[in-house]
This record gives sequence, C-alpha cells and structure tokens, in this order.
Amino acid sequence: MRLSRREFITWSVGGAFLLASGRASHAATPELSPWIRIDPDGSVHLYSSVTDMGQGSLTGQIQVLADELDVAWDAIHVEMAPDAEPFRDDGELFTGGSRSLSTRYALLRAAGATARARLLLAAANRWDVDRTQCRAELGEVVDTRSGRRLRYGELAALAAAVAAPSDASLKSRAEQRYIGKSLPPLGQADKVRGRAVYGIDVRVPGMLRATLRQCPVFGGTLVRCDDAPALAMEGVRKVVRLPSAVAVIADNTWIAFRAAQALAPEWSMPTQRSSSAAVTHRLRVALDAKDAEIAPRDTGIAARTRLRSRFAASSRRVEASYELPYLAHSPLEPMNATAHVTRDRVEVWAPTQAQTAVRNDVAKALARHVDDVVLHTTCLGGGFGRRLKTDYAVFAALVAREVDVPVQLTWTREEDLAHDFYRPASLLTCRAAIEPDGRIRGYEMVGATTDDKAFGGAGPAPYALPDFAATQSQVGTGIPVGAWRSVDASITVFAKESFIDECAHAAGANPLEYRRRLLGGNARALRLLDAVADRINWRGAKDAGRGIGLALCQGWDTLVAHAIEVRVADGRLTVLRIVVAADPGTIVNPGLVRAQFEGGALMALGAALQEEITAIDGAVVQRNFDTYRLLRMAQAPSVEVVLFESHEAKIGGVGEPPIPGVAPALVNAIFAACGRRIRKLPIRGSGLDF
Repeated sequence: MRLSRREFITWSVGGAFLLASGRASHAATPELSPWIRIDPDGSVHLYSSVTDMGQGSLTGQIQVLADELDVAWDAIHVEMAPDAEPFRDDGELFTGGSRSLSTRYALLRAAGATARARLLLAAANRWDVDRTQCRAELGEVVDTRSGRRLRYGELAALAAAVAAPSDASLKSRAEQRYIGKSLPPLGQADKVRGRAVYGIDVRVPGMLRATLRQCPVFGGTLVRCDDAPALAMEGVRKVVRLPSAVAVIADNTWIAFRAAQALAPEWSMPTQRSSSAAVTHRLRVALDAKDAEIAPRDTGIAARTRLRSRFAASSRRVEASYELPYLAHSPLEPMNATAHVTRDRVEVWAPTQAQTAVRNDVAKALARHVDDVVLHTTCLGGGFGRRLKTDYAVFAALVAREVDVPVQLTWTREEDLAHDFYRPASLLTCRAAIEPDGRIRGYEMVGATTDDKAFGGAGPAPYALPDFAATQSQVGTGIPVGAWRSVDASITVFAKESFIDECAHAAGANPLEYRRRLLGGNARALRLLDAVADRINWRGAKDAGRGIGLALCQGWDTLVAHAIEVRVADGRLTVLRIVVAADPGTIVNPGLVRAQFEGGALMALGAALQEEITAIDGAVVQRNFDTYRLLRMAQAPSVEVVLFESHEAKIGGVGEPPIPGVAPALVNAIFAACGRRIRKLPIRGSGLDF
C-alpha cells in the first residue's frame, strides 16, 4: 500500500516544533516525526495523545507503530503528548467516543512507515549502496548483500536529516508481526503489583490532603459556615469557602473527611429543584413539543410526514414508549486531583480524559494564562465519560491556591455519586405501520431527554429501512448531565431494538428471521446476527421459563449483535448467558477487544437490571453503593465474545459499542421467557426479583 508524498511529509516534519513544545531535555536527540523519537540506545518513544483508561489503547498503538517501524513492540516507550498541535483532535486533547485507536491507526502506520523509510535511506547513504539493498528488521537496518547491520539508534540522527522517499509503502498484512496478536496490556504488571500511579496515588513532597462538601442541591451556593468544629480537630490546617462548596485541608485524607463531616454549612437554594416524579411528567408533556428538533436534518420532516400518514391509515400499528433513568458513572476511583499553585506556575496531576479542557478551565478559574498550567495525566480508575468533565481538577486548584504547598483533593464516595454529570433521563415513543408482508418500511421515534438531546443510534442502521424520523425535545431540570459510556446509543438503541422485537411479535414473526429480513443484503450484520443465534442455540428446544433475546447495534464504525438467555421462574429473573459478536473492521489486539466486550456487557447488564439515580427536591437520593447497586459477582453470567473482521471497512471503535445492545436483548429475552414486556428501566422497578 503506497503512501502519498503529502502523507510522508505530514508525518516526518516536526522536530523544531517538538523543541518549542517544552521537551528541551531531548534537544540532542533528533526526532523522525512529531510522534516518534529514537534514542541513541535504540529505544523508541511514542508520543500518545490519548489517555489509557484500562481499555488498552496504548498497547494497540504500540502494536501498530511497531509493525510499520519494524521494531520489537516492547522496545517502545509511551509518553503523553503535549497539549498542542499536531497532537490535538478537533482542537483539543481528549479521550472518548471510541476514537483512541480508530483515529490513530492510519496515522501511526504512516508515521512508522515514514520513519522506517528514512532510516533505510540513511543506512544506504552511510554504506553508499542502493536503498533497495537495505531491509528493516526489528530495530536494525540490514544490508541484504553483505549482512552488515546498523541499529536504529546509530542511524536516527542521519535519518532525521534526510528527506522522506516518495516511493515507500505500508506493510502488507502478511508482513505484520503484531497487529492481530493478543499481546499483554501495557503496564499490566505494575497495576497487578500496585506500582501504577493513579490520581489518588500521586505523592508530591510537602503535599497536604483535602476534601470538600458541595451544596446537596444542584445550583445552590454557600451562605456561611462555622470553621470552628473542623479547626478544633488535630491535623486540620484550613477551611476553604468556595461559591458552591466548603473544603477542608488537613494532614491526611481521613482527617479531612472527618473534619468536613463535622461542619454544618448553610446553603442558599436555587429556585429550580427537580424531583424524579416531576421529571417523568415533564418528559411526557414535552414529547413532540413545538420547539423539538427533527432528524435527519435534510430528510426528517418529509419522512415524518410520510410515516405519520402511513401509521394513521394502517390497520396494523405498533406503538410503544420506553423510559430510562438517570445513571451515574460510578468509577472505582472517586474524583480526585492534586494541584500546586505558585506565582509563576500551576501544576496539576489529574486522572483526566480531557487534557485541553482541564488546562483551560483551571486557568480560567484562577485567572491565569493557560500556558501557566502544567498538567500531568495519571492512570484512571475508570472514566466512562465522567472524566471528560473538569470540575474535580478546578476544585483542587481553587483549594490549593489557599496554601503555598501542593494539595491533593479527594472526594468521598457520597460526593462522587451526588455530584456526577449523569446520563440523561429519557422517554421515547416509537411507532410504525405493519405492511401486508409483516415488515415495516420505517419507524418514527419521538423522544424527550433531560438537559440534552439524544439522536445518536436512533436511525435504522444496520437495517435497510427507507424511512426514519426522530423528533427530540429537551427538558431543563437543573440536574447536570454528561457523556455516559456509549452516550446517546445507550438510550436510543434500547427503544429501537425493543421496538423491532415488538414489531416482530405483532407480525407473528420469529424475531431472528424478522431481523434477517429487515437487514436486506447487509452481509456484515447478517454474519453477526447468525453467529450469536448459533452460539446461543436460538433454534434449539427451551425449557419452560427460558427465553432468548436479540439486539443489533451499529455505531463508531463497528457492528455488534447481542444474544442473551434468561430464566424467569416464580417471579425471579436469572441471566444465564450473554453472547456478543462484533466486527470493528480491523482488530489490532483480539484479547483487549474481547475484554472490552466482556466488561462492557456486564457494565450494561448492571445498569439495565438495577442502576438508577433519583432526585428529591433537587438533591440526589443515592449516596453510596448500598443504594446505587452495581452488578454483583453472583449476578454475572458467562459472556462469550465472537470476533469478526472486515478488512475492506474502516477500523472501528470497541469501547462504546459493547453497551447499547445489552438492555434491549435482556428485555426481549424476558418477554420470550414469560410474555412480560418491560419498557421501563431499571428492571428492578418492574417487580422481578434477581
């Protein structure tokens, strides 16, 4: 596969930029690319612009670069790239949307191929031979005629001085050593042995500890607080008042926790204080509001008119409403950050998904220039979209400003759950007319969502349906919302795939065969659907009370099929098996992809079964894992993952796609088992025990 000269120039220029970006310690080591540095000892440094949250994206990047550069994969060291061009994605450094590897796959291949071509040319020049006589081999260039060898480290300076050849090419699949192999995740040994540094593990000389209490009602502000109960405790250094919170700085975190609980802050409450029951009512009223948005933008209005006309005229109609609650991110590591604020510099250590946003927001909060803010990204004990927000880092900087030493601010679990940016609560109604042949030609989705709009995943793909329209209203509640793993699709696919099942039953059709007909000639999706049906024994005999449900999802350039088997007996639900088949185009590391789909299936299962955030008078009710129950080990079924590739397709993501299909496959399985159709999540509220 040939690279254009433009591509080679793009990934080979940048040494001067790197020196201007604060990495002067490597001034004596020429860079072959903005993304790569090779030291004299032959070690290779990759500058990564994304955070590894445990999903293994850094390992995948190493595998891609190692293949094209032709070095041993474990000879590559990864460093966080600076928050500057060319490392930014759409103007910022962030990690989300299943983009970590999919958007860097071609980039890293080009960067590696560029550097390899220049190393070959440098060796040829040094030996005074034709470049075609040289071959790259695991960190060395070999003269194929004489057998002479030069290490990359010996050639790096020479290679940085030569122009990239215009006729170099990417390696073929047959030449790849690492892409497609299940190599162990980078840093796994350090994590197992407790050596990995997460945000909560940061230790800086002279560091104090802190925690905070925020107004329990969203939008409230601090009126007054008597410091005396906290300051009377040994080890407490200071009480800091902030507009919406009060913080305690102490010698250690436990003292800070105890001192914060001893305080009795008084709050000014906002006018808007939402409760869950009122939110549900407002969502229902907002459906099809006059100011609602319609998608697709160009064809949605016309499609909606056709669909409504067809629905009104049909004698066979299906209409159903689906309700989803607020969800918390609930990462294992609570919100935390460490900050040191001095006259000339603001240094922040944070487990973040959003480097640019953290620097910008900390600078704004402190009225400093963004160039004054130096950010160190640590390991993350769970992200799921929560750490795309910056509040925890801003709070740490504001608290640290009050003393002349570094301060680590750690939230309690109660603060973490009560002050999240939740997945929006949503209500969606789907409707369609059943055609004489039992199929639907399209469907309409009418939804209302709190403080956001959810269009992603609502469309018919991967089904071959000619008509679709989505109408979305937004209901302001004052309860903060944000990106929750898989974002809109965790909402819309629940409604869509539940509804497809309802259409199948209304047509008197087998849900598997019904979906196969709706897919038309979509060979990729059919392959996945048939795979999960075969693995879970869809066509086999089933005992009374057992049922299997299906769901399909297409997003992030990846296709996924889920099949779930359940048993319902005497009002008790047992989830027996989950089978998931996925096709992300190209699979760089099968083991890590499989882990994403296993973990994602269980995360989504727990959310569907029992997770829910409720509010009363503007304050969240759930404050810890006794009331916000995550999936327990005893509830976890076996998860089987079947992986496919379509090399002609674009490489897709694997972090978000495991989530959306689980909830609809689960409720479809419950219907198959006992005839009970569940349209409101979590299932815990339906009366089923588990």
